Amino acid sequence: MKARSKRVIAAAGATLAVAAGAGGALAAGGTGPAPGRGPAGLPGPAAIASYLGLTPAQLRVELGSGKTLAQIAVAQGKTVSGLEDAITTDVQAHLDKAVANGKITSAQEQALLTELKAHLDDIVNHAFPAMAAHRGPRAALAGLVAKYVGIPPAELRTELQSGKSLAQIATAHGKTVAGLKTAILDAAKARLDKAVTAGTLTATQEQSLLDRLSAHIDQLVNRTGPPARP
Repeated sequence: MKARSKRVIAAAGATLAVAAGAGGALAAGGTGPAPGRGPAGLPGPAAIASYLGLTPAQLRVELGSGKTLAQIAVAQGKTVSGLEDAITTDVQAHLDKAVANGKITSAQEQALLTELKAHLDDIVNHAFPAMAAHRGPRAALAGLVAKYVGIPPAELRTELQSGKSLAQIATAHGKTVAGLKTAILDAAKARLDKAVTAGTLTATQEQSLLDRLSAHIDQLVNRTGPPARP
């Protein structure tokens, strides 16, 4: 239960990252949550954007500029408490379906909702570092992995789309999985260091993001995408 709770809270943060364009790193091979829906059935860009009166694309631009959801809500004439209620309502709707389908129990649903509510202030007040318009985190990840492995980014995409994981690709090209993970973590730290220097991220927030990435690095490098379409 404790592990599931942590995954749900982490997924909530990942949902906002997806909305900002910062969560695509895990989908370097073109995979990811269904449009408009966040990880684990949590509210995706469409659900959040709907409450704010924006399109998902507009929400991504606002978040990408470094604004928090709370700041965007106020600018759109909405209240922060209303935003949190909208998120909670949408999450509960998805969890209700999970209970109905027998995937979780009512007690587990309540525990997840309680923990989510405890982190809502952090979620809506988290600012994502401003991102360069021409190069988002997904492209950055693909670029650094391709460089480490020693192949062009286009070839990396092709191999990912064939169903291989980053770990399998690295090994096939004579690289180690440990080295791959180190390369990803070092690149992430370098990127976040710049955000801290620019004042768009605090040192505490940087460490939290790095800890989260470290906790999921095995899942990242071992994730496989769907077979390439004919």
